Amino acid sequence: MEAGLPIEPAAQGWMKGFATLDYIAVALYLLAIAVIGGSFYRRGATAKEYFLGGRSMPWIAAGISIVAADLSAISVMGSPAWGYKNNLQLIWMPIAYPICAPIVILVFVPFYSKLNLYTAYEYLERRFSLPVRLLVSMQFQVLRGWHVAVAIYGPALVINLVTGFPVWQCVLVMGLFTTLYTALGGIRAVIWTDVIQFFTVTSGIALIFTVALRRVPGGIPAAYHAALEAGKLSFINPSLDPAQLTSVWACLIGGFVLCMAPLTTDQAILQRLFTTKSARDCRRSVMLQAFIIVPIISTLYLTGTALFAFYHFHPERLAGLTNTDAIVPFFAVRELPSGMSGLVVAAIFAASMAVMSAGINSLTTASTVDFYQRVFRPDRSPEHYAIAGRAGTVFWGVAVTFTGLLASKAGDLVLAYNRVSAVVSGPMLGIFLLGTLTRRASAMGCLLGAAAGMIAVGLTITLTRWSFFYQGPIGVITTFAAGYLASLFTPPPAPERVKGLVMGA
Repeated sequence: MEAGLPIEPAAQGWMKGFATLDYIAVALYLLAIAVIGGSFYRRGATAKEYFLGGRSMPWIAAGISIVAADLSAISVMGSPAWGYKNNLQLIWMPIAYPICAPIVILVFVPFYSKLNLYTAYEYLERRFSLPVRLLVSMQFQVLRGWHVAVAIYGPALVINLVTGFPVWQCVLVMGLFTTLYTALGGIRAVIWTDVIQFFTVTSGIALIFTVALRRVPGGIPAAYHAALEAGKLSFINPSLDPAQLTSVWACLIGGFVLCMAPLTTDQAILQRLFTTKSARDCRRSVMLQAFIIVPIISTLYLTGTALFAFYHFHPERLAGLTNTDAIVPFFAVRELPSGMSGLVVAAIFAASMAVMSAGINSLTTASTVDFYQRVFRPDRSPEHYAIAGRAGTVFWGVAVTFTGLLASKAGDLVLAYNRVSAVVSGPMLGIFLLGTLTRRASAMGCLLGAAAGMIAVGLTITLTRWSFFYQGPIGVITTFAAGYLASLFTPPPAPERVKGLVMGA
């Protein structure tokens, strides 16, 4: 369709709904992912093979997989929905990734690479104590468990829109399906299917963005003026009011913590780094992720702007939309030709399947290595822990699937996970900074600092109307300061808990 021309009847896919060709495209995609993921099943696999892929994964695949681990329906549906309903002021958040990357490479990668870790929380036991390791591992499991739950709610909206099946049934089907191939293939299946799903997602979003703009009468200039007049192109909110959610200061300061914390404390992200062959490959993966995430997230918000422009000129075509979080699949099903609709729906499936498989795999690794192996069954064979990992994958898959049934109560998709992350990620990052940057920090001081950080965040939520973006920084600063101060009143850590475990030591 040429820009500037009205939509022809032949393009009115909404009249026929989701066509047979679309169902075939989605079904074939799901089948292909299941086959590819299941093909990595190895009977008698060891824990190193199941959880870390034998530490032999290519750095490019690991870097792309890091992006896919967070590029769920929260982003693929939520970011365009935010851009469609509001503006571009949240676009400043991902800019923190390139800023964080050098810090991660200089401060954290050296420790993670030389210690041959399965989980990031093993480092905390070596630096502090077992209670610190278990506390932070549990915090991660709460945070990532909620992230996965919200991620599988997104495609449930899609299936409901396409088929009319109840959302709760869609959540169950998606959750159980993804759990199956993740349990079979382990981290190799997760990473390689992540790569496939990353390219599926980016192709689907590019298609939506391009088609929406081409079908605006007057083309890009008309779309620009319509969005400008409606305030959709506003991308800087200079307000100093801490209650302003989209203030550029809130996005940059809070975004720094929300970006930094996963790269340094989140097992779902770090496990991919642990699968690489060397410290050099680990650094490459971090830099690759940092450089590709910004244009992708920016395009997602701009896609929402393009959709606004399209519907500005065709408001009658919004009839039937009951939830603006579903604006992307709504456009795909009603406006794209048969086959293309299936591609976009498959892309949304891809995003959430990647996040869910990554999430339950990392949750399983943390619970198996940090709790089952370390506390309950410390002297079993590597094959035993791989079997336990498969059982744990099934458990976590079922748990987050049922939690996903509650995700509809979370509000805007794009903010649902960030609200939880802002509460937990600050104290977690503060603990890791205490460990890597200070020689004096002790285990007890660290625990007291984390408690102070959680209290500070809780008080901020209760007593103020500040944007949740500030909760992460408050948690980090309070945890670090209180933890260091409390450590001064406790015995200094033993030399073996400092040498080689603190920057410069």
